Amino acid sequence: MELKFSSPVSSHSFALRCVPGDSLRQKIVLTKCRVSPADYTSTARDGFGNLKISGGCRKPHDTFGYHVEGTAVVQGMTVQKCPLHPMYRYPTKYTKCGPGLTEFTEKVMRECTVQGAETAMERAVCAMHYLYAHFRYASGVTDIRTTAEEAIALGEGVCQDYAHIMITVMRRLGIPARYVNGLMIGEGATHAWVEVYTDGGWYGLDPTNDLYIDDYYIKLAHGRDYADCVVDKGVFLGNASQEQKIYVNVEEIRDGRDSSVNGTAGRRETDDPEEPDHAGSSHGE
Repeated sequence: MELKFSSPVSSHSFALRCVPGDSLRQKIVLTKCRVSPADYTSTARDGFGNLKISGGCRKPHDTFGYHVEGTAVVQGMTVQKCPLHPMYRYPTKYTKCGPGLTEFTEKVMRECTVQGAETAMERAVCAMHYLYAHFRYASGVTDIRTTAEEAIALGEGVCQDYAHIMITVMRRLGIPARYVNGLMIGEGATHAWVEVYTDGGWYGLDPTNDLYIDDYYIKLAHGRDYADCVVDKGVFLGNASQEQKIYVNVEEIRDGRDSSVNGTAGRRETDDPEEPDHAGSSHGE
């Protein structure tokens, strides 16, 4: 990621969730992790268990960026067994349910009845299919501030909007759900999907592509909604506009096995790396 400022800024503090961490479904070996400029950095787990790099740069600078390389060994549909925190049951700023989402949820419930979806997982998959069929992917229509209720009114949006809408529907159906920010195979920007809690663990679903999460997905962070998973967030002193460029490249290391449970790495075209799919930059003066 590279962030260019129109004029020098100083006293820049940042928090980055750009490094995938180890979990039950992925093991990470980093070969490079560079943040520049930075007077200091420290790495710790945030309140959700995500890896977070914090740091700062006091001297004036007109660019900021980070570069991360490594290898991820990923298991696709592995359930992530862990106790459930109740916060994933309740609405947030992005996932409040208004009239539009109430109506949409009722349609999902009727579809679940028609399809005979009874278990939590069956209803989650049914909801994913229904959202995929009745919401259009379109970049440039929404932004990082768009809520699920606003997105459903528009009828179109990007991966962040798909995830927020599905999380809202899941919680309305009594199924705990959380937002995930991460990477998928190919070139482009970061991607967002959903994890639902059932049978004592978390299962991943990608409503943007109507797919189960498999070996082609690498998690960076999870939380209640987008606000908990911002990839790079910061504050600085200075009167400057910002231009961000993000480049993500994930390649499969073949070992003779079929690592995809979906038969495809995704149906959506990868986005322009210079126009992130709400990849998660939030730097302010």
